[in-house]
Amino acid sequence: MSGVDAGWIVGKAVELLRSVPLCDNCLGRMFALLGRGLTNRERGAAIKTLVVMELHRRIREGDREAEKLFLELAPRLGSVAGRLYWELTGRELEPVGGCYICGGDLEEKIRVMGRDAVKALRSVDASRFLVAAHVPAGMKAREDELKRLHGLAYAESIGSEVKREVSKTVQRELGLEPEFEKPEILVEADLSTWTVRLQPLPLLVRGRYWKLGRRVSQSIWVTRRGERRYPFSVEDGLAWLSKLYDAGDVVLHGSGREDADVRMLGTGRPFIVEVKRPRLRGVSLAVAEGEVNRYASGLVRYRLEGFASRSDVAEIKGGEGRHSKIYHALVVASRRLEDEELERLEGFFRWRSVRQRTPRRVRHRRPDVVRERMVYSVAVRRLGGRVFEALIHAEGGLYIKELVSGDGGDTEPSFASVLGAEAYCASLDVVAVLPPPAGRG
Repeated sequence: MSGVDAGWIVGKAVELLRSVPLCDNCLGRMFALLGRGLTNRERGAAIKTLVVMELHRRIREGDREAEKLFLELAPRLGSVAGRLYWELTGRELEPVGGCYICGGDLEEKIRVMGRDAVKALRSVDASRFLVAAHVPAGMKAREDELKRLHGLAYAESIGSEVKREVSKTVQRELGLEPEFEKPEILVEADLSTWTVRLQPLPLLVRGRYWKLGRRVSQSIWVTRRGERRYPFSVEDGLAWLSKLYDAGDVVLHGSGREDADVRMLGTGRPFIVEVKRPRLRGVSLAVAEGEVNRYASGLVRYRLEGFASRSDVAEIKGGEGRHSKIYHALVVASRRLEDEELERLEGFFRWRSVRQRTPRRVRHRRPDVVRERMVYSVAVRRLGGRVFEALIHAEGGLYIKELVSGDGGDTEPSFASVLGAEAYCASLDVVAVLPPPAGRG
């Protein structure tokens, strides 16, 4: 017989039990990947029975060393060794109390925490749960030491056992399945205190917003003096979700941002809103969308599109460089411009790379770096001798106001440098957030 066999299991079990006392759970866990449909307690009890049977076989064949080994191990084997111990010694067996890893009460701890988890979950508005285990450092260190010293390649951790067994109790009592991808609530089982704590996980909602007013920042902006810089923000409207879901803080994760005096129109800006510690989850997104839109009426409009995951948050926050944007800018020049100059401006900014240093107006709160961004196209329409409007299609992350003015030479080329005149962006709107164009037009 090749591979893992009963002799190997018995040999490893004897090694372990000669070194330290182990309860059925902790012994079984050292062989957790062997056998299907068994709990670690059942596995450990079976292994102890197998050790007794193997030593009994050798004793019956006259092996005196096996008898000595059995008498040494019997107190750690427990009741399964009691009958044979009495036959060999004429005395009742006195099992050794305690367990080197868990102290001997792991099974009871799991039972108590499973019961309390069921009770706690019955009182909350959540069904998709996940169990986490907090294992005392000393307990984990003792377990890891045994695995290393005895080369136990088929073992699992005590934390894994606790998570699985508590989850099984919840499944049996409440009919709920653990959810690993998008859980609503975390059941924290603490082995040091035998307690269970529920941690509602954030509610993540994907959507888009349209900023209809100016002097509206994306996030709440408080100055060093503790005063609000702007009276309303996109985040303010979404903060209403805290009341709807009886939750904690609300955090907005946007796909880029626009200045407070810039409107967000057209296709809207994608975002994910994170509602922390929600105690209610039954409010539909349709109801939530209606409430936040009523609260922000006239300033911001929201569309809540569906639920999101944590990986979606990382994607949307890191997606600025993967987007392009179309802007509408109202530009005022320092002198009258001829039609030929405006035509030259359109022709010049066709797939034109722009080298841009972080603008002076934001350098106090942004890293001072030089970046290159692409302007894909510019379309111009004259409104007066010195005034024109421009539709600018550019790579995400390009500062448009500085593309117009040149920012004292820190953005090059610029509208100002191409026109040979000072230029000022009087107003700016974002009208579309799009994927970058596929290639040169």
